[in-house]
Amino acid sequence: MSMMRSFRLAVAQFEPVVADTKANLAKIAELATRATKEGAHVVCFQEQAVCGYRFRDPDREKIETIKGDAGRISPAWGVVADWQYEMAEPVPEGPTTQELVRIARENNVVVTAGMHELAESNDVFNAYLLVGPNGLIGRYHKVHLVPGGEHVYFKAGQGFPVHDIGPCMAGTLICYDNHHPEAHRILALKGAHLILMPHVTTGRGLWQQMSIPDAQQQARNWILTWLRARAFDNAVYCAFVNQGSNSGEDALGCSMVVNPDGHVIAQTAKTGEDLAVADIDADLFYTVRRRTHHYQRYRRPELYGPLADPTFGAKWDV
Repeated sequence: MSMMRSFRLAVAQFEPVVADTKANLAKIAELATRATKEGAHVVCFQEQAVCGYRFRDPDREKIETIKGDAGRISPAWGVVADWQYEMAEPVPEGPTTQELVRIARENNVVVTAGMHELAESNDVFNAYLLVGPNGLIGRYHKVHLVPGGEHVYFKAGQGFPVHDIGPCMAGTLICYDNHHPEAHRILALKGAHLILMPHVTTGRGLWQQMSIPDAQQQARNWILTWLRARAFDNAVYCAFVNQGSNSGEDALGCSMVVNPDGHVIAQTAKTGEDLAVADIDADLFYTVRRRTHHYQRYRRPELYGPLADPTFGAKWDV
């Protein structure tokens, strides 16, 4: 595992144009250049930044006929396929990966962004790519799919990789993944210094009676309820980057960076297009690990067997 070095990281949010890869890649290029001018070495974008995140609401009765992880709608299931499959591309040879690499090379930065990946198996994954000036560094497939829609459209990922992005080791968890704290602990144990958290979440629908500024504050409070705990409990940096919305109706932004002490060190202000830049301090990381709290060191894994037992706790389901 590589030692961590101090560097500057940007979280960049925007409202993508659904199904318009060209427009969204142009926006990614624009924001990456802007972040680079602010000294960023790593620029992170949201879940499905390349083609937007929107699904038809499939027939719930037909969903029940799908066994296991779908990964691709079959005509035999009687569920209408959506444009996601037309937008899905192979990685790394697809044009989106190559364009992200070009953006990274032009700005001499690491760029991370979400897209639909078409695998050789013909499955489609909710994927997050990490690229640098020299090409693809790695990718992550969303493991915990949102019940209902995502389970129909995507194949579930099967692991939690950690990638060397240069100044640090980084793991990724996409949106709903972040509500399963076991995943963060696994990444920390595998050597992640930084966890990337791309999202499309916190629409104003949860707080319709509030003004947009008040709803955004409520969204930020909700995010911080669990985000600070994920960073603090695992003594890692966390980069939460959420989709923006120019109207403030579909998403509320709130992208931010949290340090291993659980403190917010950078955050966006707008609901729409915005970026925030944070200095990722290696000295702080190692100080926290060595002197303050490093809970992984004092675990009792011999007692944690029930966590790996899928039947344990089922009686509490409602």
